[in-house]
Amino acid sequence: LIINCGFFIILRATSDINIPYIVGIVFGVESENIEGDGTDMTISANNLTIDAAADITLDAAGNNFKFSSGGTQILDIANSSSDVILESKVSDKDIIFKVNDGGSSTEVARVDGDVSALLMASGKELRFADSGEKISGDGTDLTIASSAKINLTATSDVHLPNNIGMVFGDAGEKIEGDGTDLTIASSGAININNTGTC
Repeated sequence: LIINCGFFIILRATSDINIPYIVGIVFGVESENIEGDGTDMTISANNLTIDAAADITLDAAGNNFKFSSGGTQILDIANSSSDVILESKVSDKDIIFKVNDGGSSTEVARVDGDVSALLMASGKELRFADSGEKISGDGTDLTIASSAKINLTATSDVHLPNNIGMVFGDAGEKIEGDGTDLTIASSGAININNTGTC
């Protein structure tokens, strides 16, 4: 059956319009179609655009949104007792977070699937409250910065490895231990001030 019209074709019904199983609605060419098999519906296209004048709501009673490429599932977003689980489904692959930084696609951080770790990109900062409180690394050195105090709070000792010192100002002012002896070094004087009894 062929229906030709140079304008609109309007379907009016007081009930459902039923299309049989495995019979689709084709738009232009066979690769652009909507088809159901009695259980699942498939929408096929080269590029598919969903455009709404208001919100787009995705409601999955099965609790999962699955993203696949070429039939292989890549990403799963799941509901677990109202907690949201974001999971990379390909072994050892990462979840990468990028931003548009001045027109350039820039990586900020990634969840590394190979080592199961959160990795900040080189030179990127993990900030707390403001830009003055941050942790950053350049691939060699780790910097912890604060616009005021840095407080170390522990319920036990703070350990430094053998032959690793605490440097004050420059390498000439240093406290270091080797597992046996403790060395306090200074390029100038060592002053011990006590407001009580020594």
